[in-house]
Amino acid sequence: MFWNNFLLLPLINQDYLKMIEFAGTYNATIDDKGRIVLPSAFKKEMGELALESLVLEMSLHKECLDIHTNKHWQERVAEFKSTLDPFDEDDDKLLQFFYQNFVKVTMAGNGRINIPAGYLEYAKLEKGVEFIGMGESIRLLAARESNESEMSRAEFLEKLKQKRQRKIEGK
Repeated sequence: MFWNNFLLLPLINQDYLKMIEFAGTYNATIDDKGRIVLPSAFKKEMGELALESLVLEMSLHKECLDIHTNKHWQERVAEFKSTLDPFDEDDDKLLQFFYQNFVKVTMAGNGRINIPAGYLEYAKLEKGVEFIGMGESIRLLAARESNESEMSRAEFLEKLKQKRQRKIEGK
């Protein structure tokens, strides 16, 4: 039995076995119809997952969009829904809000995606934008916003030091 499974390993698509890790910052331009081309480095990182739909989420923390592969998004949805009681009115409101803040889109073969007008408005996306790799997702924000929201190196080191200290203390 082991040998049968072992022999099948080369036939398994290796893109599905690796962890996606989006990293880096890329500038781009949105056209008048709300279309933008995903950076080739991100498209390459997705592998065959790029053939599936992508999810655009209105970020809860700032006026920007977060882009997720459908595979990663389904894991997030399942995790979120597992915390809810379907018979609880407050949980029903949470679920509605959750589903109102994302939309599935398809990516053309050249990496172009169409961003719905409401999402462009929410993130204040016009011409110049910036893609930022965020590990399992990609952040898309107006180029002017990215500079305003950046953390200085000193601030990053201080916050990292505080977080590490809290972890050591078990908080």
